[in-house]
Amino acid sequence: MTRILVFCAMASVTAAAQNVQPKVFVVDKVTATAQSRASGSGVTENSGEHHSAPVVMAEFSKRCPSVAFTTDRAKADYVLQTQPGGSILTTPNDDVLYISPAKTLGNMVKDVCAYIARTYKH
Repeated sequence: MTRILVFCAMASVTAAAQNVQPKVFVVDKVTATAQSRASGSGVTENSGEHHSAPVVMAEFSKRCPSVAFTTDRAKADYVLQTQPGGSILTTPNDDVLYISPAKTLGNMVKDVCAYIARTYKH
């Protein structure tokens, strides 16, 4: 009985170690948005902000579930900076690891996910 419990405990620790996911910190780009709309009493203007990080994380969650996210840059394995025309993956100390020239979010996620899968050491 003791041997079975020890084996089960060791199997659980091994399984947990194999499920270690690389942690990514996504730099949030905030852009101002403005919207004008004609109404019966004139023109109505709404302004706000668009945050890129939630959109990027949602796409990664769909296409690259082996990646986890963190809000603490210091605890991240990778830092992802997205920008129009490409994205940059760095270490938390800003050493450039990978540049994705992908123009679409889906292709960028595919590129970055493949790079992380090839290089991440548990």
